Amino acid sequence: MTKPRLLLRAITGFALLALTACGHTPAPPAASEAPIVLMIGLDGLRHDAIDRWDAPNLSALAARGVRPQSMYPVMPSKTFTNFYSLATGLYPEHHGMISNAPYDRVFDEIFSNRGGGPQDPRWWAGEPIWITAERQDIRSGIMFWLGSEVEHDGVRPTVWHPYVHEMPYEDRVAEVLSWFDAPAAEQPRLAAVYFDHVDTITHGTGPFTPEEGEAVARVDALVGELVEGLTARGLIDRTNIIIVSDHGMVPVAMERSVAIDTLADLDGLFIPEFSGRYGPGLEPYVMGYGDSEAVDRAYAALDGANEHVSVFRRGAMPGTWHFDHPDRGPDLFILAEPGWLLTRSDADLSGPWPAGMHGTHGYDNRDETMGATFIGAGPIFPPGTRPEAFENVNVYLMIACALGLEPAQTDGDPAEVARITGGRCPAAD
Repeated sequence: MTKPRLLLRAITGFALLALTACGHTPAPPAASEAPIVLMIGLDGLRHDAIDRWDAPNLSALAARGVRPQSMYPVMPSKTFTNFYSLATGLYPEHHGMISNAPYDRVFDEIFSNRGGGPQDPRWWAGEPIWITAERQDIRSGIMFWLGSEVEHDGVRPTVWHPYVHEMPYEDRVAEVLSWFDAPAAEQPRLAAVYFDHVDTITHGTGPFTPEEGEAVARVDALVGELVEGLTARGLIDRTNIIIVSDHGMVPVAMERSVAIDTLADLDGLFIPEFSGRYGPGLEPYVMGYGDSEAVDRAYAALDGANEHVSVFRRGAMPGTWHFDHPDRGPDLFILAEPGWLLTRSDADLSGPWPAGMHGTHGYDNRDETMGATFIGAGPIFPPGTRPEAFENVNVYLMIACALGLEPAQTDGDPAEVARITGGRCPAAD
């Protein structure tokens, strides 16, 4: 496996730069002055959603900070894959979460979110930003972020919770704000919270619908509550608020589906996406695992067989994908065109979920429809700027910069972080 780049340390703020230039070593800031990061994850919020719908709080943050044209998700453009890349700064080929339910050849297992997978360290490589913080004596409070349930060599966030999907969003907001009611020395300087709402709604209705607009309005209100709470506590001026989503969303319909077993003999291929408890359904992509004979046969049949379907071999995928993990990368990757779906001819599509699915994601991470949202407002972000798109593996380094942390090895690019932050996080010491 190729080792990720070793990143140079990011320096926090213009004041630190000035002091360093004068030959002085700045003292660590007092707890009442130390910078804070609040990262808010809004699942499924397309890069253009707040342009299409009224979102006053998100728009206000963008106006006083940075909102790039888009943020490129990692591939596949799925939730687990991307929220863990945001946390670790690693591509899936290095952190191992190559899909929402990756298959591992060595374990001969499929990851299960309903079993012990969320707390099983075998599945989660890399060092999430909250572990970096804790190892450098900075407290963290993490509410439902992907990967936050895992212990790393005995280290956990100061506050963490097993994921409870039914926990009301308002209760999540209230708990996060309650962390900042503790004595200053006991408050987190890194906090993160996750909301699934936009993704959940737009899977059922699709984007560009009134329901999407209502979902955007709801998460915008939650963001507003968090900002108001930090403001009331006198913390807003030293807080870097980072809004991120994991991927975009595209309209789909059952009529735009391809039964791939009608194009190729799939015998000898294990396809995890078709092997769940409900059997084959409708997917933006499938991953095939098998011996060379089965892979060669399926590839030869699928290559060019349908204008809406592409097929790739292991080791011969686009350079922007980065999910060829040594134990989990598929031998064959079959990908639909955005807006199209893959299925099998014997799939039972009569249930409520297939019939009610009008939006999905998982397509090529550089397709415009998969673009994610990034908004950064606070001391490290120049106000009112809209730079070109960037990869989400750089977010880890932004947080490390904001908190003055020595970063772990990541796939992020310090030059990109410097570009997005207008040089406030310089590329080199």
